[in-house]
Amino acid sequence: MYYPDLETFKKLSKEGNVIPVYREILADMETPVTALMKLREKSHVFLLESVEGGEKWARYSFVGADPRLIFEVSGDEVLIRAGGNVQRLRHEGRPLMFLQNLLSRYRPVPVAGLPRFYGGAVGFLGYDMVRYFERLPTERADELKTA
Repeated sequence: MYYPDLETFKKLSKEGNVIPVYREILADMETPVTALMKLREKSHVFLLESVEGGEKWARYSFVGADPRLIFEVSGDEVLIRAGGNVQRLRHEGRPLMFLQNLLSRYRPVPVAGLPRFYGGAVGFLGYDMVRYFERLPTERADELKTA
């Protein structure tokens, strides 16, 4: 059985535009890693575990693949890949503004019994992104010629 039912879904849709539709499954023979392995042929596969405060096992596992959208910063451009299209925008030193604008379109509805994060934007920031959070000295010359 899927949750929520249609009536509840309609009510929730008045509160936001991202409503989880889910079902509970018996997974005695399944682990997050085996679920991940079943998706290995897909693109951009990920596994997130919600281990908190020294716990040994995660309460929730999030497995996903084939994202609807990919947000990427490359040089002085933001690339937004969606539906086979690539949009290139100059970020003028503020790429996170584009990400914030993109994420503001989505208004997830909290649902009792589900974790606060039940799906949505996942990703990572590369080391060089620190320059968009903190003022750092200019990059030094590559004396070892590693680049």
